[in-house]
Amino acid sequence: MALKMKSSTPIQVREVWAENLVAEFSLIKEAISRFSFVSLDTEFPGTLFLSNLDKSLLSQAPPSHNYRLMKYNVDLLKIIQLGMTLSDSQGNLPSFGTEFHYVWQFNFRDFNIEHDPYNDESIGLLERQGIDLKKNREKGIDSSDFAWMVFTSGLVFNNCSITWITFHGAYDFGFLIKILTRRELPCDMASFLGMVSFFFGVRVYDTKFMMGSIGGLRGGLERVAELLGVERTTGKRHQAGSDSLLTHQTFVRFKDSCANLDLENLNGCEGMIFGLCEGWLGFDRTPEVYNIETSTRLKPQFKEVFSV
Repeated sequence: MALKMKSSTPIQVREVWAENLVAEFSLIKEAISRFSFVSLDTEFPGTLFLSNLDKSLLSQAPPSHNYRLMKYNVDLLKIIQLGMTLSDSQGNLPSFGTEFHYVWQFNFRDFNIEHDPYNDESIGLLERQGIDLKKNREKGIDSSDFAWMVFTSGLVFNNCSITWITFHGAYDFGFLIKILTRRELPCDMASFLGMVSFFFGVRVYDTKFMMGSIGGLRGGLERVAELLGVERTTGKRHQAGSDSLLTHQTFVRFKDSCANLDLENLNGCEGMIFGLCEGWLGFDRTPEVYNIETSTRLKPQFKEVFSV
């Protein structure tokens, strides 16, 4: 059955901190039996490693290069926010009997701007968009507590029941795998994709991959949403709760805009994470021709740590 965006009911972002983590996961656990489509977004302190390719040529990098770049960054960065939107097969969001529909925004305490590496421009952008790093540090969630709640909620190891939706989701799943395993990401991409399947099952969809392979659409989330006529209904860009909702709405609109496109017709897109699919754009160049560099914007005291 096709997902449909319905209802003009106002949507609120449920802010989750250490003090209400258990209560909010109780609501999520209650909701997922009916609202089993889970859209994700993460916010983190930018990227510390960069490809030496020009941005216009990044799509030509092989998946192994993209994975290595993502791994280096995720291994050394700490998550700041995770957004989660639950919906049912019709695209409806949970309301818990209130006059609002809800999405979740988890605020983590792991990142310490005084000690941890970050990209100045990215942190500046997040702060301008309203993320309070001091409050996160004081009241945020420890990622180990978040991992425990995920394990006991029914969100993972639920192979046939949960459908996961991202947009350019490599970093989203990268941070989740790092949090759930409490270790660095695997050295090889095949092992990482195996972990994605192990934790999240086979019903994993990357909307950016779907749009490129089926609809011929290109660009970031904001641009693609605009092309599809999807407006941000709550929150700000680069806040994880709002971006997870926009990811959900864009996925729904894209599916509805494609005649006869339903989950049953998307077997070729299952488990395909944008940039990490072997042969995803038909390039067969070897990874050795591509290099990864540390960002020139890194603070000097961090440069030595990130030598590749």
